[in-house]
Amino acid sequence: MSKTSNSLQVVANEPYRIFFPVALIAGIVGVLLWPLFYWQQLSYYPLYSHARLMIEGFVGGFAIGFLTTALPKMLNAKPLRVWQVLLLLTLFLSFCTVHALGHMRTGDGLFAVTMALTVFLMLVRLCRGNMVPPPGMMLTGLGLLCGITGSVWSAFFGFSGNMHWTLFMQRLLYQAFILLPLLGVGGFIFPMILGTTNKHAKLSGPKMSREWKAKAAESGLLGVLLILTYWIEVHGQLRMMSWVRVALCGVWITKESGWLSRKKAKGIMPLSLRVGIVCLLGGMVATGILDENKIALDHMLYMGGFGLITMMVATRVIYGHSGQGAKFQKWLKPIILCVGLLMLGMLTRVTADFMDHINNHIKTTHHIYAAGCWVLVSIIWGIAVLPSVRKTPFSTITKPTLNGPTLNGPKPNKPSVMDMNFRK
Repeated sequence: MSKTSNSLQVVANEPYRIFFPVALIAGIVGVLLWPLFYWQQLSYYPLYSHARLMIEGFVGGFAIGFLTTALPKMLNAKPLRVWQVLLLLTLFLSFCTVHALGHMRTGDGLFAVTMALTVFLMLVRLCRGNMVPPPGMMLTGLGLLCGITGSVWSAFFGFSGNMHWTLFMQRLLYQAFILLPLLGVGGFIFPMILGTTNKHAKLSGPKMSREWKAKAAESGLLGVLLILTYWIEVHGQLRMMSWVRVALCGVWITKESGWLSRKKAKGIMPLSLRVGIVCLLGGMVATGILDENKIALDHMLYMGGFGLITMMVATRVIYGHSGQGAKFQKWLKPIILCVGLLMLGMLTRVTADFMDHINNHIKTTHHIYAAGCWVLVSIIWGIAVLPSVRKTPFSTITKPTLNGPTLNGPKPNKPSVMDMNFRK
């Protein structure tokens, strides 16, 4: 086998190696649209292109990379083939390019095809695998369907359809597509970062136990309730539904991850994950209290919540798959700098719209500063972490325990997903 063929096969076995870098680039392009517009270097108003590149490009790219890498291993199924990964990558680059050029509906159509193909490939492996995934994956599946549904509606109708349905579909794409998978995957991976008991890993195995079915049903019910809040919200109950989502998400995250408990997991990653959870819930609280500048307040949810949590999960995945488990609980200076700059950028973006009545120039400069912070974070994280996507596994890998990937603790009595050799 040639060196090129071998490299392609490595990427096919673990597609995060290519999707994480291109997703990071999509996020950089997405935020740079605003400075380019303010400097009169862009011929169109980038509101929707920016949103699409951040949601479908940045978050969507990380989601594709994570799911196509982790799920086949969880299911003990065959990894994706080279041509399948190349097809997904081609579609991903296509809709990102189209969005960057300002063609929203075409880009949404290509995104819907990309995510539908991702779901299909995962369903094939679900049917052919001999393990069941963590039950929280029910939420993940619902979230992906929300993204597909919202983008399909946009591709066909744009803003010409029924107002309530259009707003609802936009909520599904802008929030449910991110929030539901984050909650679903979080039930499994948050404890790995925090060093808390991993309830979802314990339930994984060759069969669907009664406990697995109960937890999967609970996950599905949570997803349906969250989707319902968006439908009620577009009918004039924004503040009330924000509080309902705070309650639903807060209870689920606390119960499934134990993020409020004091455990021995240390370092910047567990702390940053907790900060991200605070921002996620805090963004919902803010829209539940204030009536004005919802788009600005939502950036607390997007940047501090979705953005920071995505970065921490991606860092955990990269270090875990490159045999660098020793870094899980360290205070890594580049990551500390990234978190600080991201929080600064979030505060700058959130406060920008509240300064509009003082001076519109201040609002514009704050948007540019926030974009600059995101670009700096991406560059620093890319230099510090992304080179590890090229690292091959060690010949001998220490298997993690239910007490955390690098924590000392007894081996679990029952094999779980966390006992699997994810580097096979």
